[in-house]
Amino acid sequence: MKQINTWLIIISLAIASLLAGSKALDFHGEQYTDQVLKRSLVAFAVARGLNGLISVAQEAEIAMQPAGVGLTLSPGEILDPINDLIERFSVVMLITASAIGVQKLMLTLSAWAFFNYTLIAFWIFTIVYLLYCQYKHRKFPSFTLKVAAFLVLVRFTVPVMALTSEGLYQAFMVTDYQQASQGLEQTENTIRQNTPEDQELAEEDLSAFEKTQRWLSDAASQLDVKKQIAAYQQAAEQASQSVIKLITIFIVQTILFPLIFLWLAIKIGRGLIKKRHPV
Repeated sequence: MKQINTWLIIISLAIASLLAGSKALDFHGEQYTDQVLKRSLVAFAVARGLNGLISVAQEAEIAMQPAGVGLTLSPGEILDPINDLIERFSVVMLITASAIGVQKLMLTLSAWAFFNYTLIAFWIFTIVYLLYCQYKHRKFPSFTLKVAAFLVLVRFTVPVMALTSEGLYQAFMVTDYQQASQGLEQTENTIRQNTPEDQELAEEDLSAFEKTQRWLSDAASQLDVKKQIAAYQQAAEQASQSVIKLITIFIVQTILFPLIFLWLAIKIGRGLIKKRHPV
């Protein structure tokens, strides 16, 4: 039984040395982390663009009022609650992007050349010393084995976390992410199509009569208020669903899951330190 345990440890440390030397896990982990960062930045950019478009829609409705006729229609105010939600979504995206940046930094530190080669040297030393003790029928110091196992955990926790996180996304979240992203794009298109053009908002050069005449001529095609309100209501509902779905995806993938993974790694690390290794 001891021989089986010894060879399992030797094979495990040899595999760890090969993986650390090739940096295969680090390469794929960085790729997947870059993809998550790109998705979060794209979502942040879309949110900020949508926020600006909503603000323009609200201002455009006020600007379209003809001077002096007492008409105070402002359908764009329907979008005010969703505008607040989009602003909060932008903050969440900024936080998740920062969390991903921390993960990238941890990946870089774990793959740092000096640290990496020091670990490989220690693991090779452990393998050689273990074989020597096995050959001489001596007891291998358990502390050395605990340190070697703990260093394996330290070295590969972040890359494995990145790979597992991306696997979780691909298995359970990719469809929801695509649908939510398309929902925000459709919301943006809906608002843009149903918002009257600026009419060159700098209409100061026109007289009140000319402003009223221009508004009346474009009213039929640009300011069908009932249709506009219905479109804005639909856009607000769709945006709310998409934003909440995206917030859930990014919080789970970039904050909640990494915290759970790190907690498990700490529990495993403590278990390795306390465990007695029969070698």
